[in-house]
Amino acid sequence: MSIQTEHYGAVIDALTAHVALLDEFGGIVAVNEAWRQFADANGSRLPNYGVGSNYLEMLRNPAGCTGDNSATESEERRSATTVVAGISSILDGSCPKFQLEYPCHAPWEERWFLLTVTRFPPGALVHVVVSHENITALKVAEKQAVSQAKRLAETFSSMVGAIALAIEKRDPYTAGHQRQVASIAVEIGRVMQLGKDQLFGLHLGATIHDIGKISIPAEILNRPGALSAPEFMIIRCHSGVGQEILRGINFLWPIADMVWQHHERMDGTGYPQGLKGDQICLEARIIAVADVFDAIISHRPYRPGLAIEVALAELRKGRGTLYDPEVVDAALSFLEKVGSEWHRTHLTYAEALSA
Repeated sequence: MSIQTEHYGAVIDALTAHVALLDEFGGIVAVNEAWRQFADANGSRLPNYGVGSNYLEMLRNPAGCTGDNSATESEERRSATTVVAGISSILDGSCPKFQLEYPCHAPWEERWFLLTVTRFPPGALVHVVVSHENITALKVAEKQAVSQAKRLAETFSSMVGAIALAIEKRDPYTAGHQRQVASIAVEIGRVMQLGKDQLFGLHLGATIHDIGKISIPAEILNRPGALSAPEFMIIRCHSGVGQEILRGINFLWPIADMVWQHHERMDGTGYPQGLKGDQICLEARIIAVADVFDAIISHRPYRPGLAIEVALAELRKGRGTLYDPEVVDAALSFLEKVGSEWHRTHLTYAEALSA
């Protein structure tokens, strides 16, 4: 029995991870019981389970993970090259710790491991400890969580789409408006480099930003003439009503705030709360710009849709006072390039609905 085994054998044998102890040159001086059991179970032909061999040389000629195609073998070789560099950095003292998650699939199952390489303190009997921990259960749980999150997101999206359709059935003149606003808002968000999850929530909120209009009498929504002051006040209530409808739903995003705040303005002149600046959530500031743009170019009972130049001029005019300047800049960078095509498509869609 070697001196390393005398000092460390009982300790490393108690570990479930597959452990090897290396000397200053990368030679394997001891392995634990888990390492030996894994080697036996996977048909390893290493003499003495690799003890006495150089681990770096073994990695340069990988044979531990069984790949059944060239792509798998190529990935294994890339991982092995990375590990060789990592262990070398530990041996020469340039790095205190190295870790890498890697697949090591068997013909009968998919497996993932976490490799951890650490250096022993100076004067220790061995120089480096190499640990391979099986994290397959964690990876499977992660995949299941991602799958469940995807199903939940699809459920949210379907529910929001159904609500949007119900609103549009009552108001044919603004049919498609929420979807258009959602599309524009997401494009603005992309220019602003919002994350994928935040973009998804923004899309949901924009898709039902006018949900409160479900409480407004159809004769007011569809009136071709000018509204009276009391009727206009009823219209202005829709964002608050929308917030009341949604506030009891535990969305993963601030959907209720988006609906409540999309008519707020940066200088506090908006409604219903008179919020200013950063008091308005970012998503609502984005929806506000998309909403104004689409409202101007859209057909309304009391007027035809206006030219895209009119909508762009309004955004420029309100930049920094009514609308978030960063949002306006992002919108202009997108709409000035594709606005004409967007406008043409939008008008064709609106005309088809009113035909």
